[in-house]
Amino acid sequence: MDRRAELAAGVLDYVLEHGLIGLSLRPLAAALNTSDRMLIYHFGSKEGLVGEALALAQQRLATSIAPPGPEVDTVAALVRYLWSALGDVSGAQATRLYLDLSVLATQDPARWRAAVERLRSPWREPLRMGLVAFGIEEKEAPALADLILGTLDGLALDRLVAGDPARADAAAAAFADLLELRSDDPWGRNRS
Repeated sequence: MDRRAELAAGVLDYVLEHGLIGLSLRPLAAALNTSDRMLIYHFGSKEGLVGEALALAQQRLATSIAPPGPEVDTVAALVRYLWSALGDVSGAQATRLYLDLSVLATQDPARWRAAVERLRSPWREPLRMGLVAFGIEEKEAPALADLILGTLDGLALDRLVAGDPARADAAAAAFADLLELRSDDPWGRNRS
């Protein structure tokens, strides 16, 4: 493992423990037995360093999620599958970092918005393609993919901060149930 990859792994471990909000390079560098100047040398900027750590978190999450099996054959089943994957250790860690980054993007959009999009886009396109495979019209799939991602983002936040995480799990199940109710006629086009 080269030094940059080693540092990226250390940065990820650090932010998993301490979060992204209020991240300061000096304490981070000290924890990694290096200097803040060396971190900038390897990553170009604080944003580059954070982006590399988040990309590594995303990679670990993608590796930990097995491809959906044949039982994932509806939009509702896909939502249940994604929610379950977000609930395991890798999913919870990646979700926490994503939400931290989202908060940073609300405070300084010019600096952090691109990083949020970079983390979200690997989820959006496969989800959109899966929706089309389940019979959702091509033109409607992007909006439904964003609805699913936005709903799961909000529920993931609720699961992280709520006193009763089971409440978010129940809400995710209810969301999947709503999608399942509409599975034969996804948007109510054939209703009288």
